[in-house]
Amino acid sequence: MRITLVSGADGAPFAHSLAAALAPDDELTVIAPTVRGHVSAGLLASPDLDVLLVPAATGTTFAVADSLEQIGYVPRWQRASDQAVAARLVRTDLVLNGGTLTDATVAAATRAALPYRLLPVCEDRAELRVVVGSEDPRAVHVEEYLDDPAAHEATQLLLIAEGITVSSTVSEAVRDADVLVIGPSSRTLAVDPVLRTPGFVDLVAADLPVLVVDHDDTAPADLVRVAGLRETDPGAAERVDADPATVVARARQVVA
Repeated sequence: MRITLVSGADGAPFAHSLAAALAPDDELTVIAPTVRGHVSAGLLASPDLDVLLVPAATGTTFAVADSLEQIGYVPRWQRASDQAVAARLVRTDLVLNGGTLTDATVAAATRAALPYRLLPVCEDRAELRVVVGSEDPRAVHVEEYLDDPAAHEATQLLLIAEGITVSSTVSEAVRDADVLVIGPSSRTLAVDPVLRTPGFVDLVAADLPVLVVDHDDTAPADLVRVAGLRETDPGAAERVDADPATVVARARQVVA
């Protein structure tokens, strides 16, 4: 059975648990958004990919971030774990030497021995920005907003991008999937940005089983509000409990 999961960083624990619940001959592909990407200390940051690239049992340390903060080199909202910095080093090196974002992600995932295949939804640069303030509005990177939502008055959510499209590797993964699983991950920050990537929904056949995992949106309430209505679930969608074993069992039923 081939399962394709749409998830962001907040769904990483579920992705690992889902992989552990599968049989040895099953395949799990995780498609992650890239709209929280930015450049930090010269490295290509992609917070969703960064977290999903970390093996489940890995601890989190912040030695590099602490050193950078001591010299005032990066703003607080760009603070990253040592594990994220390692992922960004690999990504930046491979991309600057001619690789694609997908190439870099697959290479890093292979080195990390992840129990799933990890793919960015697109190769092209796209950034979510939040318009804050009413008297003197300005658009800040979504990561800056998320660092301290209470400090900002969110009025609009913007996607800054030029000509993005779903990658050929993701296109193949969706077409080959027996089941598409959505979440549990933030609709505002992860799921909807993937569904809204031009070409993605068109890949989902009307009869493809889609399991939508029940979960609350982890994005700040104000951000959810300005984002507006969520995207419609594609395919033959049904809701399931946020339990990996339940998701796998239901997936086997709909595939049979």
